[in-house]
Amino acid sequence: GAPLVRDCSCRGSSGFAHLPCIIQYAESTLRNAQERGGAVQCSDICRGFLTCPNCNQEYQNNVKYEMTRALVACVEREVTGTGHGQEFLHATALTERLFQLDGNKEGDKAEGDEIYGKLLALMDKMKDCDDISESFKAIELDIYASMCNFDFTVGTDDSLKRAEANIAKVRDICSAAGGDQMHLLTYLDAMMKDIESKLSGKDLQCEHVKDLNFSRQHYIDAVETLGQSDPTTIRSGVDLAAALYREDCTIEATRLLLKLVKIGRQVHGPDHNCTANVVLALTKVEERRVIVKSQKRWFKALRYEDDGSDCVLEGLLPESADDPKVEESGAIPILPGKGAAVIPSTDILPFPGTPVICHGLRLRGSSHLNGKIGDVRAINRVTG
Repeated sequence: GAPLVRDCSCRGSSGFAHLPCIIQYAESTLRNAQERGGAVQCSDICRGFLTCPNCNQEYQNNVKYEMTRALVACVEREVTGTGHGQEFLHATALTERLFQLDGNKEGDKAEGDEIYGKLLALMDKMKDCDDISESFKAIELDIYASMCNFDFTVGTDDSLKRAEANIAKVRDICSAAGGDQMHLLTYLDAMMKDIESKLSGKDLQCEHVKDLNFSRQHYIDAVETLGQSDPTTIRSGVDLAAALYREDCTIEATRLLLKLVKIGRQVHGPDHNCTANVVLALTKVEERRVIVKSQKRWFKALRYEDDGSDCVLEGLLPESADDPKVEESGAIPILPGKGAAVIPSTDILPFPGTPVICHGLRLRGSSHLNGKIGDVRAINRVTG
């Protein structure tokens, strides 16, 4: 028979099931919801296909890929009629599926193009219906988001231009809505510049896709609406940490990621995607890099030695930065068997944002910066 699968937040021996059995159970929830007359309340109907009934967390990876395929097939097979509720449910199912498709893969590309056309047709039908106008406004942004995500994965000039047009539509929707949607404008403008850069073929340095203010507000909103342990919230936290790191707020980024790692391991387990992504981000943020003045290159700093007078760097240092042929024979002392170089601390400069401890500052304007290991200043208490 089919192998047992599990890709959610279940722990221990719970949650394993055959994929056909999972699909069969989800289909039964859809039929039951239809019998109760809840066709328009599609979030409850789709939940059986997207969320594990045991841990109440979303499926991920291949299980989610297959479940969204089954969701579309079930809706198109089971949901009959041409009512607005059926159209709304169909659009929701197609949107969930489109998010899972990778335009770089031939099969996904063909399926995605077909779904794209179906969604455009459904949007034309739904947007003029007064009885679902508010519901349509809610799903309209999701539809455009799924389209943009798919276009980005395709990556061709035509798909990027299509994504650019859809982002412009989303921007108009957010501007008209005002209120809570306004903070998305900075994000959308940065996405537009990123697309323009890719279309130009010049690999231009664009503004950060998500600036610090947007990322912070997005994370706070996610905590308030979804809770701090939701995978979407954790992903928003990783985005915020990345924005903090770009702004050289390394300590605050580290504190936030440490908190997210703890939450991810406790709620979703160490192997869950969201936990693994946090660990990866934390590894990057905790890496200490320095530039060696004589070489003008970045290296990973491992530790100080001899009461801070020397710094141990990972890797070999060449005799000349202009001569790549001599990289294997470093003029700087190499620790035996460790592949690490020891150089004077006075010959290095820390990477911007690296936490440092100051000693011996005596000037009136800077003496307050002297500290000891463990000192932390100006931490944002909202993020931890």
